[in-house]
Amino acid sequence: MAAKQEPLFYIAWSEQEEDGPYDIVQMAGLLRRKMITGETPTRREGEEHWQPFSWHPEFIVAREMPPGAVSQRAEALRDEGLESASPIPLPSREFILQIVGMVIALLIVGVAVYFIARADTPIGICLAVAGAGAALVGTCLMYVRLMDEDYLTILMIFFIPLYDIYYFLSNFWDYLPYFCARYVGGVMAVTALAGVASVNPTGTGEITYLLHFYGL
Repeated sequence: MAAKQEPLFYIAWSEQEEDGPYDIVQMAGLLRRKMITGETPTRREGEEHWQPFSWHPEFIVAREMPPGAVSQRAEALRDEGLESASPIPLPSREFILQIVGMVIALLIVGVAVYFIARADTPIGICLAVAGAGAALVGTCLMYVRLMDEDYLTILMIFFIPLYDIYYFLSNFWDYLPYFCARYVGGVMAVTALAGVASVNPTGTGEITYLLHFYGL
C-alpha cells in the first residue's frame, strides 16, 4: 500500500504574485521565520481556492514542528541542483553589478571620510575609532553566524585554501550585513587615519595602536 503523499502548498504574496509549491516542513520554516503567518493566503496543490494558512489542518502540524525537521522535497531539489550545478558557484551578472556598486560606494565613503578627517582632526579620530569598532563587531558577528554551520564546514573554511571564498560567495546574502559593517568600518578607520596623518603625522600613534589591536 502506497504511503499517503503529503500536501503541497502555494503562497499568495500579493494579488499578482504567488510562489510554491512548499511541503509542510518548508511551510513550518517560513512560519518560524515569520515570513508567513496564519493569515497568509495559501492553497493546496490542485486546488483553486485561497484561504488563510491557519484554516488548513496542517497549520497546527507546522506550528508545532521542531526546527530540526528535514524537508524531503527540499533535499530532493537540492540533490537535483547539485547534479546540474557547477562545482564553483558562478556569479550572475546582477550579482557582479551589485558587487561593483558596493565597491564604488566604499570608495566614495573612503574619499569623504579622508577629507573630513583631514579638515578636522578630532572628528577624524572619532571616525577612525567608530570605523574600527564597526569592523570588529562585523567580524565577530560573522564568526558567530559561522558557528551555526556543522563542524566539517567550519574546519574546511579554516584549513582548506580558498574554501572560505567559496563558502562566503555561496552564502553572500546571509552575511551581507556583517560584510557591510566589517568593510565599511574598515574603510572608515583606514581612510580617517590617513586623513589625520596627512596633517598631523605625529599625533596618530594611539590610533595606529588601536587599529592594530582591532586587526586593521
